[in-house]
Amino acid sequence: MTATAPTAILQAFTEAQPFVQEQDFSARQYRGKRENQEDYYAFADAAESGEHSLQRLLLVVGDGLGAHAGGSVASYIAVNAFVRAFHEHPGSQSFRLRTALDTANETIGMITARMPSIAPPMGTTMLSVLITRQQLEWISVGDSPLFLYRAGQLLRLNADHSLTPIIEERVRQGLITPEEAAVHPERHTLQSAVLGYPMALIDFPPEPMQLKSGDIVIAASDGIFTLEHKALEELLSFGKHTTADKIADAILFAIRRINFDRQDNTTVGVVKIS
Repeated sequence: MTATAPTAILQAFTEAQPFVQEQDFSARQYRGKRENQEDYYAFADAAESGEHSLQRLLLVVGDGLGAHAGGSVASYIAVNAFVRAFHEHPGSQSFRLRTALDTANETIGMITARMPSIAPPMGTTMLSVLITRQQLEWISVGDSPLFLYRAGQLLRLNADHSLTPIIEERVRQGLITPEEAAVHPERHTLQSAVLGYPMALIDFPPEPMQLKSGDIVIAASDGIFTLEHKALEELLSFGKHTTADKIADAILFAIRRINFDRQDNTTVGVVKIS
C-alpha cells in the first residue's frame, strides 16, 4: 500500500494540471489554393467551478460551405455562437454541448432569414470537442474529422456526414471501382450541416471517451484528407517527443509539400494528453 501511494499521488497531481497553450494544445490554419479562408476555430477555457483555469478545454472547428454565400462568415458566426452558448447555459457538460449546437444552428437560421430570398443559405460544418486529461466528449455535424492517435494507431472517432461512406460501401459491394470512388463528383457532398434548418445527422455519443497518457487528439477540417491515413499516422509517431504546436506545424508542412492543385482550406487543432 505504501509503495503505491506515491504513484497515486503523482497521477492525481498530473490529472489536476491545467493544459498549457502551445505545449499541450495548439491550432494552425492553411488557406490552401482557395481564395478565402472559410474555416474558423476557437479554443475556450471550459473549467468548472472549483477547477483550475484551462483544466478543461473546449475546441470548436467550423468549415464554411464554399458553395454557399458567406462561408467564412457562417463558420465565424456559428463557432462564436456555440462557445458563447456553452458558457451561458447551465446544466451538464453534455446538455450544454447539445444546447450550444442548437443555438449555433438557430443563429445561422436567423441570419439566413434576413438575407434576400434569391441568396443561397449560409452554412458550415461543426466539430466541438470538450476535453480534460481524463476524458473526451464531442458533438459534430458534417465531415470535419476528429482523430485519436494512441499507441501507434490513428483512429477516426466521429461520423462522416458526407456521401463518402456511402460511396465507399458501393466499392465494397463491387458496384464501382476504387478509382471511380476517388474522383466521384458527389464524394464530398454533405448529408448534414449547420444551415439553420433541422440537422439531418448529428454525431453525439452518450458517454465520454476515456483518455490515456500519451494520447493525441486532433480536430480538423476536411483539408487534412490531402494526407493519406497512413501518412498522418506515421507523421504522428514522433508526437510523444514534441509539443502540440510542433505537431500542428508538421501536419500543415506535410500538406504544403504535397502541393495539391485543389487544396482546400485546412485547420488542425491538436491536444496532447500527458
